[in-house]
Amino acid sequence: MLEEFAMRLTILFPLLCAVAVPAYAQQNGTGISGIHFDAGSPMGVVPITGFGPDNFKGGNRSTSLDQARQLIASGDLMQADKLLATVIGETPSREARFLKGVTKLGLGDAASARRYFEQSLYRGRNGHPGAMSGLAIAEIKLGNVDAARDILHKLQYQQEKCGHSCDRAGSLKQAVGVVEKALA
Repeated sequence: MLEEFAMRLTILFPLLCAVAVPAYAQQNGTGISGIHFDAGSPMGVVPITGFGPDNFKGGNRSTSLDQARQLIASGDLMQADKLLATVIGETPSREARFLKGVTKLGLGDAASARRYFEQSLYRGRNGHPGAMSGLAIAEIKLGNVDAARDILHKLQYQQEKCGHSCDRAGSLKQAVGVVEKALA
């Protein structure tokens, strides 16, 4: 059982990184982990997700999302999944649903991942490049290659309209690359 888990983690970890990078890279300057090291921050680390402050209203949900991000980055997907189940029950946060999609995809539940990625998008299947690339990967895992190609075309269209100078250019480029690689 431990060998199966290790093999699964070895296969899924690069995929998780590929999905997480576009999600966090909503502003220029993020590293591969999507975490800025900011000496001005009390914690020294400021994740960049592209989700607005409207997703962090009240309570300690923002802290819970920070904890979930750290658990995902450390590979503790089961614990992150449990934490996010609680957060999702308390808030309509799209970011919480995106992170839940990442955990479900990493745990091998592509159908649930698809549902959470869809819930994290603003207008149907459009919007957030990280959620769109995650949705495309979930569709591929479910055997829906045509749906994944459709998502890729939407990302490419957004990239074309955005150009190289808009604030989403980097994340769109990464999202397109992730989906193209997954389709190859």
